[in-house]
Amino acid sequence: MSDEPSPGTHDINPMSFDDNMVYDRVTEADLDESLQMLKTRAGQVNAVFACFGSAAQHAQHFEVALAEFLLDYNKISERAVTLEQLEALDQQLRKRTLGTLLREFSKYVTIEDPKIVGFLEIALEKRNFLMHHFFREREGKLRLKKDRMDLLSELTGIDRMLEEAATIIRGMRIAVSRAISKHEKSGEGSENDEIEGSKVLFTAKLQMPSDLQGDNA
Repeated sequence: MSDEPSPGTHDINPMSFDDNMVYDRVTEADLDESLQMLKTRAGQVNAVFACFGSAAQHAQHFEVALAEFLLDYNKISERAVTLEQLEALDQQLRKRTLGTLLREFSKYVTIEDPKIVGFLEIALEKRNFLMHHFFREREGKLRLKKDRMDLLSELTGIDRMLEEAATIIRGMRIAVSRAISKHEKSGEGSENDEIEGSKVLFTAKLQMPSDLQGDNA
């Protein structure tokens, strides 16, 4: 029997951006259909709900990115960790709120650019507003066309912010993985060249186990 997981939907990693995930690919036909939808009241209302759903999806991507970063960090810091312990930690992380995950992340990571720190904090605030208050405070705006368009603009902004926040955390996870690989394979030029040739958007310090201290992610 193969050890590989079955190709069921529960095995799909939402952060993988596989080519088969077609919802991220927008065609001219998609744009035309969207524009046609915005010409009617019902279409505009449905568009608001669709934009809300997209923003909620990216909020969950943000949560998943943080949880996966923390899981990887635990693998690094706890060298003797067992598979059972990792699975238990994974389940614990899945149950934590976005705010709790971000606070846990901040215990181990010091981002040196205050704009990035502030951006992640605002993304958290926007996520909380989206999930707990958006329709409580905005439902009345579904009545008028101008207000519906304002809702679409607001939701699109929140959506982009949450998507970018998830991208930042995923990028940091990759950077940490490369730094650890560089440490473990020191002396191999190809790995070092790839890291040194990468574009630096901001710097961060990671609290590392004692035997790995001194490496920057």
